[in-house]
Amino acid sequence: MKLLSFTADGKDLYGAVSGDGVVTLNERVGQPSLAAALAAGGIEALRQAEQGAKPDRKLAEIEFRPVIPQPNKILCAGVNYRSHAAEVGRELPKQPSMFIRFADTLVGHGGEMIRP
Repeated sequence: MKLLSFTADGKDLYGAVSGDGVVTLNERVGQPSLAAALAAGGIEALRQAEQGAKPDRKLAEIEFRPVIPQPNKILCAGVNYRSHAAEVGRELPKQPSMFIRFADTLVGHGGEMIRP
């Protein structure tokens, strides 16, 4: 199951990808956001709400948002697995480098990244 947050018809929504469409889950799960839905019932409640449902929107008709639009914190581990180290031409470090990201640096799939 692929989960996403998106905007459609002027509303901030969340759902699950189904083929070339989206099953909107807000009302099916009864939570205002994907973060709230995960906190309230976990992934299984989302999976059950999505099962057997038909997409109600096409992916091409929505605006993707960051999956969790306003996270409390974002902690990242850099170069933390062999294939990535090889990909960037570095040795695998004894300990991964840790860094933070800020919520205002996130964009949804296909969104514009603005570099200062």
